[in-house]
Amino acid sequence: MNKIIRVGIYIRVSTEEQAKHGYSIDSQKTRLITWAKEHNYQIVDVYADEGKSARTKIFNRKELLRLLDDVKDDKIDRIIIWRLDRWFRNVADYYRIQDILDKHNVDWECSDEDFNTSTSNGRLYLNIKLSIAQNESDQTSDRIKFNFENMVRNKRPISGALPVGYMVAGEKQNKRVVKDPSLSQMAIDMFEKFEETLSLRATTQYLNETYPHRPIGYERVKKMLQNSMYHGVYRDVEDYCEPYITKERQDNIIKLIKKNHRPNKPSGHVFIFSGLIRCYDCGRRMGGSRASRKHTKRGVVTEIIRYGTYKCCNHFLDCRCSNNHTINEDKLERWMIDNFLAKLNEHVISIETAEEKKTKTNNINKITNLKDKLERLNELYLDGRISREKYDNDYLDTKNKIKELNIDDELDSNRNLSKYKEIIKDANVVDIYNKLDRKHKRLFWYEYIDHIEQDFDNINDNWLVFFK
Repeated sequence: MNKIIRVGIYIRVSTEEQAKHGYSIDSQKTRLITWAKEHNYQIVDVYADEGKSARTKIFNRKELLRLLDDVKDDKIDRIIIWRLDRWFRNVADYYRIQDILDKHNVDWECSDEDFNTSTSNGRLYLNIKLSIAQNESDQTSDRIKFNFENMVRNKRPISGALPVGYMVAGEKQNKRVVKDPSLSQMAIDMFEKFEETLSLRATTQYLNETYPHRPIGYERVKKMLQNSMYHGVYRDVEDYCEPYITKERQDNIIKLIKKNHRPNKPSGHVFIFSGLIRCYDCGRRMGGSRASRKHTKRGVVTEIIRYGTYKCCNHFLDCRCSNNHTINEDKLERWMIDNFLAKLNEHVISIETAEEKKTKTNNINKITNLKDKLERLNELYLDGRISREKYDNDYLDTKNKIKELNIDDELDSNRNLSKYKEIIKDANVVDIYNKLDRKHKRLFWYEYIDHIEQDFDNINDNWLVFFK
C-alpha cells in the first residue's frame, strides 16, 4: 500500500524577477499543482512569498515561517518547489531549515530540477549549486549598490521613503526629489518651532496638533532636524534637491540638539515592574522614572519621599497617545501582592479547562482519521492491492490505536503548570517576597508574568495580569 504523501507547495518571487522573467506567483502555482496531481500528492496548502528576494532573511518570509510551523505540527510529508533558487540562495540558511525538516522527517523536491540528497555525490552537487546561487545573488547585490551610487551621483531618487516635505516627481529616467507642496509648510514649521522653543518634545507636540493627519514621533523629529537633505545634500552629493534651510542654520540646530539633549545615565535604581506594564491605549511598554514628594511643616520641608512611577512615552514624549495617567509603583506593588495568587489560580483553572477541551477535540479528529484509514484498507484489500497478511496487520494496529484514544488519558497539564501550583500552595510566599531586594523582586515577577495592563474601566483600582 503506497502511503499518501501530503505536500506543501512553496513559491517565492521578487517583483524584479516577476517583471523581467515572468516568474509570477500564478505561473509557479499552476506548474506545481499540476506536478503534485501527476504524482498523486495530497496538497495541504500553498505558501507564496511575493515580493521577497532571495536575500530576504528567513524571519521576513512570512509564508516560509507558516510552512515551517505546519512542518513542526506534522501536517506535511514533503515540500515541492519550482527550482532550487526559489527555495534558497544561501548555504547557511538552507542547512538551518534542512535541520528542521530532518527532525520531522520532511523531504523536498523540485519540479524542474533533479536533486538527490541521499548520496554523498548528490549532497556535494547540492552544495555546489547553492554556492553558485549565493555567489550570483551577491554579485546582483553589488550591481544594485553600484547602480544606486550612480543614481545618487546623477541626483536621481533611489527610494520613495523621504523626509517630510519632499516627494518624487517626474517620469522614469527623469525622476527627481522635489518639495512636496502638501507638506512643505510642515517642514518649515518644524525648524521654526524648534528654534523658537529649543525643545524636541514641544516641537513634536506642535506638529502633531497642527498636522493631525500626519502623526510623527519624537525620535523621527530629532532625526529629521539633522537630515542633510533639508539643506540640499544627500550622501555627500551637493544640490541633490532644493533645500529648505541653509547648511549653517542646520549646523546650529544640530549643536542646539546636542547641547540640550542629556543622555540617560544609569541611576542604579531598579524598577520592579520595568518592561512588564503596557499602556492600555497604544500597547507600548511604559517606562519607569523617579518622582519625589515633599512634606512640609509650617513652610519648612521636613521630608522628601522618592518613589517610582511608570508612564506611557507615546503620550509624555511623542504626544501620540491619550493615556496621561502616571502609575505609582508602590500602589501597584501592593495591589499585586494582594491579588497575585488569586489571579494565578484563575489562570491555572482556565488553562486546564482549555487543555481538556483541546485534548478531547484532538482525540476525536485522530479517531476520525483512523476510521478513514480502515475504510481505505478495506478498499485496498478488496481491489487486491495489498495482501491478506498486510491487511490483517494494519487493520489490527489501527483498531488498537482507536481503542487507546477512546480511553481518557490523564492530562499532563499538572506537569506543565507545576511551578504555578507550587507557589499557589505556598502560604509563606508573601513573607518571602517582602524579604527580597528590588532586583530579586523584579526577577520574581518576570518568572510568572508576561505583562500587566491597566483596566480601562477601573484604572486606579484594578489591573489585567497576563501570565506566561
